[in-house]
Amino acid sequence: MDAQVEFVELQKNNFKGYTLIEGFPGMGLVGTIAAKYIIEKLDFEYAGYLDANIFMPIIRIHKALPVRPSRIYVNHSKKLVVLISEQVIAKQFTSLVAKKTVAWIKAKGFKEIISLSGVHASGEQKRELIYGIAANEKSKALLKKYELIEIEEGITTGITALILMELATSKLEAISILGNVQVSADYKAAAEVVKKLNQILKLTLNVNPLLKEAKETEKQLIQQLQKLKDTKDDAEKFETRTPIIT
Repeated sequence: MDAQVEFVELQKNNFKGYTLIEGFPGMGLVGTIAAKYIIEKLDFEYAGYLDANIFMPIIRIHKALPVRPSRIYVNHSKKLVVLISEQVIAKQFTSLVAKKTVAWIKAKGFKEIISLSGVHASGEQKRELIYGIAANEKSKALLKKYELIEIEEGITTGITALILMELATSKLEAISILGNVQVSADYKAAAEVVKKLNQILKLTLNVNPLLKEAKETEKQLIQQLQKLKDTKDDAEKFETRTPIIT
């Protein structure tokens, strides 16, 4: 079966002049944790989802209802849209999802894209430092404007990296802000990223509760990712042990 990914909106929106916050899982789960916190603490409404056959068949239940693995939320008063995923995009599908995401971004008229992610800086670096990568030359001005530490040389991976690459030849302003990750689900790094978003987007989010509440988020995300891994491992074991009937 061919991989299929489509953006589905509950109603048609024109996001011209809006900022998109992208929170796919990456290093330290910073993007997912920070995006989830923003959605919960500000007045966002559920606006759509990714309809795809690439996700593992594991669905989170919230208030007795199933929740789509990857969702779209909007806050019209602040002209903000959040794209969040609670499932890691498998390596073989990252290119497809990146292309579909960028096609949707271009079609909706966003003025700015901010991806949330993490980077493992050396242990000597302060935890509150926030790094930045620009998608193109035009976007590099935002790194200075927002006082981000430019990563001159290095490697970035995953869906966020490919989204930036897809935007490299566009005229859109797009950057990735990266917290200093030290653990597998780093709520401290996520809190520092939210602080930076406060500065960039003139928000007033109190990050202190994040340091407490994100521990539960961390636990849930780790459990979910472990279930995905266990399901994949079980499937592979089944395939290797099942005899071929001729």
